[in-house]
Amino acid sequence: MAAALAATCCHGSLLTSSSSKVEQQYYRQTTPPPSALHSSRKLKSEKMVGGFNRDVKCGVGIGDFIGGDLLKLDLGKWLSDVEEHKALAIYSPHEGGYEGRYLNRLRYQGYHFLDLSARGLGDPETTLTKLHPVCPAHIGKEPIARWYFPPEVDYRLSMLPPDAKGLILWVIEAKVLSKAELQFLAILPSLRPRVRVIAECGNWRKFLWKPLKEIAGLTPIVD
Repeated sequence: MAAALAATCCHGSLLTSSSSKVEQQYYRQTTPPPSALHSSRKLKSEKMVGGFNRDVKCGVGIGDFIGGDLLKLDLGKWLSDVEEHKALAIYSPHEGGYEGRYLNRLRYQGYHFLDLSARGLGDPETTLTKLHPVCPAHIGKEPIARWYFPPEVDYRLSMLPPDAKGLILWVIEAKVLSKAELQFLAILPSLRPRVRVIAECGNWRKFLWKPLKEIAGLTPIVD
């Protein structure tokens, strides 16, 4: 009887070990490795600026050898998009300097520039197209004064030389503006036909742009 009991225990241990091996093999086949889970979650979480998805690819190109700010094969598309959409949202690299090539190309076309920062701009519609008050800083001992300034865009348009092609309103740090303020900047060229709007809405690995109406939600986003 002792021999039978030993045989039963041995048979049970063999069944347990074999079943555990089968379970481990099934788990290895059905469960992806941690690296695969991390990469899939990373791909799902990576989204490009402007609200559209893109596959992130990192590689070395010819621009890494001769200077990324010198090789600009998309300047023709840049000029055509400025004339077609009239208001663009741009995304430049964090190190800066790349947008100067595109700015100079517009300058060569005959455009004049009005550079403004979105921080402290106030209401864009009032500041750019209407007579607006400005309160100068004081130290608290004199009464609060209020000075009235002419519309920034209309004043600059009146000062343009006859041979100028138009006025470029270049808004720095436009990422702090609300959607309603971006929508006004997007429709400003329709109110002032000689005005083109370039808004710096963020940063990206390379210089890119999209129509400002898409960023402001006036038109559906198209990949």
